[in-house]
Amino acid sequence: MPLQLRKLRMGVPMNQQDVIFHKFAALYLPSLVGRFLEPPPLPSNVPAFMTDEFSLNNPYLEMLGVVSHTPYFSRFLRSNEAAVEGGKRLMQTVAERLVVLAPSWDRKMTNPPPDREQGYYQSAASTPIQLLSTLLVIFVKEPRDSPHLIKTDTETVLISWLRIWERRHINEFLGRVSSRTLGQLKKQPHIMQEVMQMRRLLNNWDVCGKVGCDKTTNLKACSR
Repeated sequence: MPLQLRKLRMGVPMNQQDVIFHKFAALYLPSLVGRFLEPPPLPSNVPAFMTDEFSLNNPYLEMLGVVSHTPYFSRFLRSNEAAVEGGKRLMQTVAERLVVLAPSWDRKMTNPPPDREQGYYQSAASTPIQLLSTLLVIFVKEPRDSPHLIKTDTETVLISWLRIWERRHINEFLGRVSSRTLGQLKKQPHIMQEVMQMRRLLNNWDVCGKVGCDKTTNLKACSR
């Protein structure tokens, strides 16, 4: 399902995608995060492996990835309002589910199941890693004990998988995004320079950010 959603999205011109994603984030971001954190049950006839994968390989994560560039995303995560409390669990939950699925997905990367197209699981792993990279940019200045960050034990396992995928998929997107996220977690100086530049770009979360819009207040305009 996430792959079909991605293909459908790629058929829409970029300027139209931007309008859609801003409006979607303005209207549904709290509900989207809630659905990702607590996914609905799948029908009983769905194979067990698909049910397990659905915890991370689902439309909710796909949409979180595509709206993560909007100012609504950063504002939501950094808000202190009770309604957005789930945002504090987002990075840890993504990382936890990834390390649980990583052994199975890694095997399927090297031996793809006949019912999955080539590169399916590389793409499945890349999407949450890309989201983790974005979250690490947003929260780069958080103290180590911040509830927004990845717990130490989870991070240790995650780093080991990122190193494997960085080496094995060096010429693919999975390898590149693994390398960048690994550099963020290890606070490699050259990566951190890029992170701070990206954070400065994200610091416009007090303005709309949509092309052609310079609103600085009532950023629910896209929801109308």
